[in-house]
Amino acid sequence: MSMDFSSWPREQEATFVVYENRYVESQRKAWIIAIISAAFVLVMAVGIYAGVEPDNRDLSKGMNMSNLSKKKAAPAPAPDSK
Repeated sequence: MSMDFSSWPREQEATFVVYENRYVESQRKAWIIAIISAAFVLVMAVGIYAGVEPDNRDLSKGMNMSNLSKKKAAPAPAPDSK
């Protein structure tokens, strides 16, 4: 028993087989390209992560930590009233 997916006659519906096959082929190619691209990005990311040495400079060496503490400022001297 054949099942029709549209209300068109079978002869007319059969003309669309070419387009359905093209759709399946295009989808297969798209998936293959996507998987290859994802694998390439994964290999590049792992290579960069494993191959690039992190920056080991001490950026806090020249910092003045007294500027960062929460000390109360000394009260300003009262102006002379002469």
